[in-house]
Amino acid sequence: MATSDQKDQAWIPKYFKKKVCTTFIEQPNDTGASNFCQCGNTRKNHTSVAIEDAFGAAIVSKWDSAQHTTERPTDAYGEVEFQGISRRPSKFIRLSDSSDPANAYALVTNHWKIPHPNLVVSVVGGEGEGPVKAWLKDVLRKGLVKAAQSTGAWIMTSGLQAGVGRYVGEAVRDHAMASTSRSTHVVAMGIAPWGIVEQHHCLVNPKGSFPARYPRINPASPFCPLDANHSAFFLVDNGTLGRAGGETAFRARLERYIAQQKVGAGGEGSIEIPVLLLLISGDSRVSEAVHASIPCLLLAGSGGAADCLAELLEETQPGESLKTLAMKKMQGKFPDNDLEELAEQVESIGNLRELVTVYSDQEGLEEFETVLLKALVKACKRSSKATCYLDELRLAVAWNRVDIASTELFRGDILWEPSLLENPMRDALLGNRTDLVRLFVENGLDVGQFLTWGKLEQLYAGSPKVSLLHQLLEQCHGTGSEPSTSPEDLLLKQSLPDCHLSHVAFILHELLGNVCAPFYAGLYPTGHRGIGVSGNILCTFN
Repeated sequence: MATSDQKDQAWIPKYFKKKVCTTFIEQPNDTGASNFCQCGNTRKNHTSVAIEDAFGAAIVSKWDSAQHTTERPTDAYGEVEFQGISRRPSKFIRLSDSSDPANAYALVTNHWKIPHPNLVVSVVGGEGEGPVKAWLKDVLRKGLVKAAQSTGAWIMTSGLQAGVGRYVGEAVRDHAMASTSRSTHVVAMGIAPWGIVEQHHCLVNPKGSFPARYPRINPASPFCPLDANHSAFFLVDNGTLGRAGGETAFRARLERYIAQQKVGAGGEGSIEIPVLLLLISGDSRVSEAVHASIPCLLLAGSGGAADCLAELLEETQPGESLKTLAMKKMQGKFPDNDLEELAEQVESIGNLRELVTVYSDQEGLEEFETVLLKALVKACKRSSKATCYLDELRLAVAWNRVDIASTELFRGDILWEPSLLENPMRDALLGNRTDLVRLFVENGLDVGQFLTWGKLEQLYAGSPKVSLLHQLLEQCHGTGSEPSTSPEDLLLKQSLPDCHLSHVAFILHELLGNVCAPFYAGLYPTGHRGIGVSGNILCTFN
């Protein structure tokens, strides 16, 4: 008999797919009687159709995921429980590398109920097993993870128990163990290639797993186990087995999609979710990620590509060619065949150096949020005009960091016109950021002029979905609905449609009665469908 969880998620295979190799193309240097396909899988693990296409395979010399695979409904999704580890199960799904990022984001935020991020820190770097420097552990645990918890950020990694994915996972675990607060949950999201996940067959169940039990892994295995300290996993399938890098394209698309979504109160006061690349160590492949995913924060002193890029940016001036120096610096550190392409990528990064921030072990960790904030707004064209600092101010509001706003933005050398503070004030009111509201008032915003009828309607319409007021307004509108099941429907609206003060007036009258003078007098609607309150029971009436 199907469980309630299985019924609730039965729609998932309709929208998310896996990939299966449909053309067996033998590996050119295969000495085992052509037992392995270029996808990495064995001949016996291919369907008869894939093997019998001898003519098609004969005229193709190189296997390509887009040409030689087919998509089928995913057969791995639900929750994964890590055996021997006392923590709640993590969410996971196997999905095609060509999946729509909008559906993936809806799955996370609306079906898995993981809160929307105020920031995404995408951590990339080396996936080796070398020792970790003590200061780097502190950066991750006391800096990155603490900042993510206080700002409501997502941390994205490979999700594997190797390299930076493992280091971030350990930092999340250590932070949770050291904290006595209940609100310490940090969202660490793993995006890994399905084909290199150790024991991924344990996750397979066409009807979903609630939970799948993930065993302890043999450390000698050539594949990589999932890291138990991550909240959710996208296991990206491009049809290969044992091949790294299959998740790169999907991860980049997902990050670009998230960067176009809004954070804050909605409407004019909201801003796009910032996405920041954090580079730790790294090999030749990460230069392309930096080139494609800036703004970027480099951890100088972590080794590899991060150190190389930091040195190059430090030793050259803006406008100066980096290519020749890059070729010289990278000689012997990276494969010779990659040097030309790497040097060109470094040259492009140098041309956009204002988007790159270098952070070293010599700097303090107390205010890593400030480091992240400055790295994000470094791309803004700086001047004495307050308009150039609006994004920085909106981020401070979204993160509820009145200290950063006070020291960085209201230090006396920036002249803030009251009109520029209206949208940040709207976000602060809706987010219950009382200290920031006070800060804006102290710096010239007149609340009496700000709170027009139209502004009040916007504020009521933008009330949090979990608040009693929002639920009463929904009932007043008659817009309450059953939970959605499709990814399109899961992209729920963040505010109420056509909210008027007449609706608010009616609700306040029903709640308060004659206890105090009526609010918004004369606005009660005639024959309006309102809310009746009797004790703790709410009922609608005509």
